[in-house]
Amino acid sequence: MSFDGFDLPILRFLTGFVGRSPLADHLVHAVSRYDTFKGVAMMSLLWFAWFNAGADEDDIRRDDRQGWVLIVLAGSVATVLLSRLMQLALRVHQRPIIAGLGLPFPAFIDPASVNPWNSFPSDHAMLFCALATGLWRLDRRLGALAFVWTLIGIDLPRIYLGLHYPSDVIAGALLGILCMELFARLPLWPLALRTLAWSRRHPGPFYWAAFLVTEQVAHLFDDIRQLAYTLLGHIASH
Repeated sequence: MSFDGFDLPILRFLTGFVGRSPLADHLVHAVSRYDTFKGVAMMSLLWFAWFNAGADEDDIRRDDRQGWVLIVLAGSVATVLLSRLMQLALRVHQRPIIAGLGLPFPAFIDPASVNPWNSFPSDHAMLFCALATGLWRLDRRLGALAFVWTLIGIDLPRIYLGLHYPSDVIAGALLGILCMELFARLPLWPLALRTLAWSRRHPGPFYWAAFLVTEQVAHLFDDIRQLAYTLLGHIASH
């Protein structure tokens, strides 16, 4: 594989800690597995940014803050879609845990339960680094918190458990940052302001839709993707 010289030394180092503490291994697995610690935690920061008004904030500053949050949310959705398309289109490598590397990944993870697709780039790294970039542009402290948690709480456990190579994560992080920076340069501000105006006339439908979208992003649209795969499989078999 093209990244072996970079990836394998890091994987050997990290997997050297596997098994030293079964409790630690299970905690890392829990943090990596449950969306509460990944998408839900990250999207809660976006909701915090939406409602976190300063004491001296006027209507113009509020519109600037909330308009930017809408752009970041839209950019995050676009990044999720792009990351999934890249994983399906590229043929770089399978996940380490099913690649037969002979490394001691946690034994309680069943390799058969891991999807066999190309794992490059990491869709988690792309999405959450894009989101962290958007938050950074709004509030440096909030963005820094998002970047730190993305690295420590989301990306590193996925490498440790053999779900991604380090190169998957690094490429995903860089692509996520680039995606949000490019998305922020699109002429979306008038649309964001119109959406804000509509949200104040119709708060019920707006927050209903905002909750649904952020909930799906938090789970990387997993339910919708599984439904789509089931339908496509059914169509292909008939």
